[in-house]
Amino acid sequence: MALQKYSDTEADFWKEHFVHLQHKNMVRTNARPLRMADCKKEFEAFTASHPDAKVSCEYFPSYCTFEVTLTTTIKLRLFIQNNIKASIMQKCGPEYIKICDAKFPYNPLPEIDEFLSKLPDYLKDLGKSLENKSRSLRRQKLAMEFIKAYGTAHLKQVFTINSNEDGTFLLTLPAKSINIQITEDDFMNKINEIK
Repeated sequence: MALQKYSDTEADFWKEHFVHLQHKNMVRTNARPLRMADCKKEFEAFTASHPDAKVSCEYFPSYCTFEVTLTTTIKLRLFIQNNIKASIMQKCGPEYIKICDAKFPYNPLPEIDEFLSKLPDYLKDLGKSLENKSRSLRRQKLAMEFIKAYGTAHLKQVFTINSNEDGTFLLTLPAKSINIQITEDDFMNKINEIK
């Protein structure tokens, strides 16, 4: 069984939606905080209205928690004590790690309800985003192979090529202490200019 790895792309995607969730909570009119005394009733009503959602709640004398699973690797967690703290957690190996959190001034269950109703659309958007990133990485690897082949044919000296996160490449010629930033569009011209 392969271990699930932390994904920056997925984490960034959920962080962006989490910020919108928090903002909606902050600006909701006629909103009320979620008090510890009301949690059990509110959580039970929420769970009953979302029979397909995987919800878990725990109640203790000084705090309570509410978790709803969004995907196999992402869950949203509420921690209610004197205030409401919400977190997005991502599975990393056997455990979950917090990828973002914020305080919510009002009962966040209406926003979570809306969030869950839009979850299928969010998952489609996430799938497209992950596919685009995968396609971009494959394209960058292919471009690097072309650059290596071109460099081998035209540079009669030792060189290294490394890819950068922004999609550019760093061509290094150690013997001449040359470092050149190149792209898949300009690498032939820049390599031809090296003497």
